[in-house]
Amino acid sequence: MNEMKNYLLVFLCFLGFNSMAQKEKDFYKDKINEVTKTVDLVVDYNVNNQDNEDDSKKLQKAINDLSSLKNGGVINIPAGQYYINDIVLKSNVHLVIDKGVTLYATNPEVNKNFIMISFGNNRHRAKNVSIRSKEGMYTADLSVSQNKNVRVINVANAENFLIEGLRVADDNTIFSAITLNYSSFKGNYSMPENGVIKNCRIEKSHYGYGLIQAQASKNIYYENIWGDGGVTLRLETSLTKMNDLQIGGNHDTFAKNVYCENGNAAVMLSPHNIQNGHVEIDGIETVNCGFTVRISKGYIAGKQTGENLMPGTYANTSKLSNIKSTYGTTAQVKSKHFKYMTCKDRKLINGHSPDGISYVAPSVAPIINTAKGIGGKEKGYWEIKIKNISTSGYVNQKKEILHEEDAGLCQSKNNK
Repeated sequence: MNEMKNYLLVFLCFLGFNSMAQKEKDFYKDKINEVTKTVDLVVDYNVNNQDNEDDSKKLQKAINDLSSLKNGGVINIPAGQYYINDIVLKSNVHLVIDKGVTLYATNPEVNKNFIMISFGNNRHRAKNVSIRSKEGMYTADLSVSQNKNVRVINVANAENFLIEGLRVADDNTIFSAITLNYSSFKGNYSMPENGVIKNCRIEKSHYGYGLIQAQASKNIYYENIWGDGGVTLRLETSLTKMNDLQIGGNHDTFAKNVYCENGNAAVMLSPHNIQNGHVEIDGIETVNCGFTVRISKGYIAGKQTGENLMPGTYANTSKLSNIKSTYGTTAQVKSKHFKYMTCKDRKLINGHSPDGISYVAPSVAPIINTAKGIGGKEKGYWEIKIKNISTSGYVNQKKEILHEEDAGLCQSKNNK
């Protein structure tokens, strides 16, 4: 964990502390000091944290018991190993986890997509909830999961929430470790609102996934999030049903200190055909990634069946600042981006990455922005402000930002 602490100190010095006016309290109001009761999962609920038996029923009972109290409660989870699956966190309950804890996924009986912990569900809106480390970071180990279609945390029907101190030991699982999605609820649809996700990291992530993917959210703040592989903060609204219904999307999203190494990108903005809101990110850094930031134009996929659909966008007030990109030669790059490479960089492309869909290849450019173009919203184009880019090691790629017209760089007379 010293590596994480040292990185954060260096990164914060690089960024400065006063670039965004937003404060954590604007997004999450902590109620942990107002709870009615505090319990210990091992002492009070007789959980054996030394075996490999499923602990889900006992943890869920503790959550249900405390949520029924007037002001809820705290569940302290002491050092040890715990096996869980399909836990639903309910209102006014806080999980406080020791840094010596390792969470393992109990595989479902059938081979299906599954979630270790959900914030609320389609029957309960979880308000004033948190999962946090007591100090340092606790671990969710997905590397040994037999079923790779797993998420650690899904936030859907929740309000006023905190996720802090999660380290994910991944091995190319399918899904981002933390997801934010819409939920059906009382004949309507809801989404996560007013939340903070901070001081979290993932290691050995799949190109197409990563630490966090937000499909639907409102007023969310991310800070000090770190990824090895994949995309650390993926603001991609790609769910087919959500796009057909024209619900969800990300609105009022703020982030500070987003880092990725050996991956796809630190930040990805891809609206598909959802009209998203404002995004503001200060401090984005990559080392040895395909890109530091990927910005995509909106489009309507052929499989969409909704009526009167339009290409998606993010608000034209959106902005990214303080971006640092360091070139590497063993990033995760998909073949669709080879056309943006210089000829010299193309010669350095190797075989497939362990995820099976990306290639081991050089960093392409600091930023790719295909949302800039002629035709306006009807063609999926939208504006975003980008300022203060610094780069290191890009000997062949001279452009800091690539656009659609830069495809075919290797065919350019000036790029042999």
